[in-house]
Amino acid sequence: MEHVELIQEHASKAFGVKKEDVFVKHRFLGGMSHLTYHIEIGGVDYAYRVIGKDGNLFVDRKIEKKNLEIIKDLGLNNETVYFDDVEGDKAARYVEGTVLTQLDIHEHLGEVAKALKKLHHSGLQPASDYGLIKRLDLYETFTNIRSEKYLNLKNEWIKMYEAEHKDKPKVFCHNDAQRSNMVVGKDQLYLLDWEYAGLNEFYYDIASFGNVNFDDALKLLDVYLNRKATLDEQNSVRFYRMFQALQWHQVATRKDMVGLSEVLKFDFKMLAEKYLNLAEKLYLEIKG
Repeated sequence: MEHVELIQEHASKAFGVKKEDVFVKHRFLGGMSHLTYHIEIGGVDYAYRVIGKDGNLFVDRKIEKKNLEIIKDLGLNNETVYFDDVEGDKAARYVEGTVLTQLDIHEHLGEVAKALKKLHHSGLQPASDYGLIKRLDLYETFTNIRSEKYLNLKNEWIKMYEAEHKDKPKVFCHNDAQRSNMVVGKDQLYLLDWEYAGLNEFYYDIASFGNVNFDDALKLLDVYLNRKATLDEQNSVRFYRMFQALQWHQVATRKDMVGLSEVLKFDFKMLAEKYLNLAEKLYLEIKG
């Protein structure tokens, strides 16, 4: 109930209406970090987001706002109608459809590849570089927890990045292209939640799609390339998934540190360990 009142309070200020004029329908499943609800105001449906605890530590909202403006004409996202670039509140037109988590992804790999290619081949320049190494360094400052295992894996990742990926072409990437951020609508697939968008190697978006099952990323890679991927190409996806595992290890560690395991009744400490083990597994696979 408190969430409903919170959403009503925020949305009423954003739209300049009374609290009772904001009809809260339901919460969108998927993200644990923020509160995103389906609301209705004056007969129009919106998705309204309020940033959760620590949510603004990891994202520059001014950059997110700029990127939403840059990609607007691609038609991949639902239309943003309100954005507070300080607090991070956002309202967007509600799109009718089904979140990809609720569908058989194998039936929609072509649509996912098409949407990602449209972005990657657009020639658009995002507001910033994703800044892989700087990003990990920043996330570490919020935890100050760096186990020997984590540091070894991070150092090995940086060595591989410097040797093999640093000078590869970079494109506009979504950088959180997991199935919970994709909605299959009547006529197209929508890519939602552009918080982490920035310049990156295209393999990063393919790797994000493997967040539930890494094999899904490899299947998407073949569809994206229109052929069977080579081992080097598969390892490029493993390489960026390894980075994501190190990144989310730090985020999950932070969530546990600030008491969110207790509040959300979810073991973030266990999740942090799981991500670190995944990073190690992927590293060993790359090294063959």
